Amino acid sequence: METRSAKRRRLSLLQDGTGDHDASSGLPTRHRRQISDLPDDVLRHIFTFLPIKSIAKTSLVSKHWAALWRSLPDLDFTTIESSDRGISALEKLIMSNRPNLEFPQGFLKFLYIVDPEQDFIRQVLRHRSRSPQPRDGLRLLRFCAYLSFTRLNNLMRDAFRHRVKTLDIEVATKDYFNLPKRVATSEHLQAFRFVSRFPGFRLPPLSTMKNGFRSLRKLHLSGVILYNQPFLLDLFTESSFPALRKLSLSRCLGLEKISIKCGALESVVVKNCSKMNFLEVRGPKLERLRVSGCFPRGRHMCVLNIYAPRLDVLDWEGSDVPDHCCVHNSNPAIRVSLGFLSIKVEDIDEKPARSLLRFLSRISHARSLRMDSLSIKILGNMDGLEVLRPFENLAHLELSTFTGRAYIPPLVSLFMNAPFVECLHIKLVPDHNMRKNVQLNGNLAHLWDESVSEEEKQWEIRSKATGSFLDHLNVVKITGLLDCEEEVSLTKFLLRHGKSLNKMILCLEAGKVKDSILKKKIRSRIVEFSKAASEAEISFC
Repeated sequence: METRSAKRRRLSLLQDGTGDHDASSGLPTRHRRQISDLPDDVLRHIFTFLPIKSIAKTSLVSKHWAALWRSLPDLDFTTIESSDRGISALEKLIMSNRPNLEFPQGFLKFLYIVDPEQDFIRQVLRHRSRSPQPRDGLRLLRFCAYLSFTRLNNLMRDAFRHRVKTLDIEVATKDYFNLPKRVATSEHLQAFRFVSRFPGFRLPPLSTMKNGFRSLRKLHLSGVILYNQPFLLDLFTESSFPALRKLSLSRCLGLEKISIKCGALESVVVKNCSKMNFLEVRGPKLERLRVSGCFPRGRHMCVLNIYAPRLDVLDWEGSDVPDHCCVHNSNPAIRVSLGFLSIKVEDIDEKPARSLLRFLSRISHARSLRMDSLSIKILGNMDGLEVLRPFENLAHLELSTFTGRAYIPPLVSLFMNAPFVECLHIKLVPDHNMRKNVQLNGNLAHLWDESVSEEEKQWEIRSKATGSFLDHLNVVKITGLLDCEEEVSLTKFLLRHGKSLNKMILCLEAGKVKDSILKKKIRSRIVEFSKAASEAEISFC
């Protein structure tokens, strides 16, 4: 049986052969109808690049295009931008219910009020209901709205009637609400992202949660209220989420302890759970774990347990150092990033330093390691750093650090215990107490004299202890560099003893060195430093 597109193509070819042209454009009919001759799958793919209202207007072209619109697999309503007038009115309405509320940047741009009389989303879904539905159902539904729970519940019910596979919702509501149970009981839902900007939502009963989500592969929840159930130790299990591969939890208010033990998990993100003091993650297939804004300072007995033999990336950001840390991982290529909560120097004692040493010992087999300035500061406050376990597999080391004699011992300790590092990246963090007296001008005599500074002497004393590190170092990058002794001394030391050094990249601190003549003087002076590797290349950025 000849398809509609094949018939149009045959007729257009006949018309083109007889000299039939479009009277308005002068082009053959074949060219005028070329886009309509594309396969339906191609047209649907083109639609994904257009705002949804523009796609809806194509239904007026012909019956065939109307059918395409009704069978569109992806419905993204976040492409509807609110007008400035609408944003102003919406902001006033929300503020009348939630005074002193801060809006996330860009949130109101795609946020609109779901009006019962003019609900564009439900109108589209009802329009699809009156037409033959594609066998695979609705692939994606995404919207961002300020609405009541009743309207939200109705929208989600309509979505599940269309066998939605990916449901992406970002909402603001007038009051707290419970997540509808049908989310857990859906047989077709494969990816679910639900973000409650304010005020937040509660989970259905654990019995409902544990008996659902049989097909779910991706789950992202933000704004969950868990004050009445602060322990989630038996929810995220393999029996409850047998197909779950990616899990992201953010702003779980009141959550203190959580255990995640899903066999199919590949990625876990836990963010901004300010009450959390216990985290256990088990997954034979887990590859990425990110913990950010958890484990608040001052909590007693914070515990971190990780059982993930295939873990490839571990990001620890903006959280306190756990008191007890157990990491079971045998992947020699694991990449670790450590960034802890800010703390005053006078508040650093032996406890966080020992906790950090235990943490570092658990990931001593890492291939790549990034440490923030607070990590260096904590290590510098503890005597006996020789107990640090060697990083014999470490090839890439990135450090954010202050400069000065106080930070030489912890840096040397790290260099001593990372004997085979090939790439070193040092980010110099502004220390206003040290740098406020540094005035950059054309006279560099006081900064570039021939005498050896105290910092250089301290580095030279430790040159033998860091011999293996210096022998293997191949690439060095230093960013945030000023022309003061404390920072230049490290550059001199690495150039003078780096026997295998192939390249050094130096980045002057943006906004501090503006004088082009001064820049040239700084660069020419650095190039003149003595080098252990004569072929070492020095470049500037």
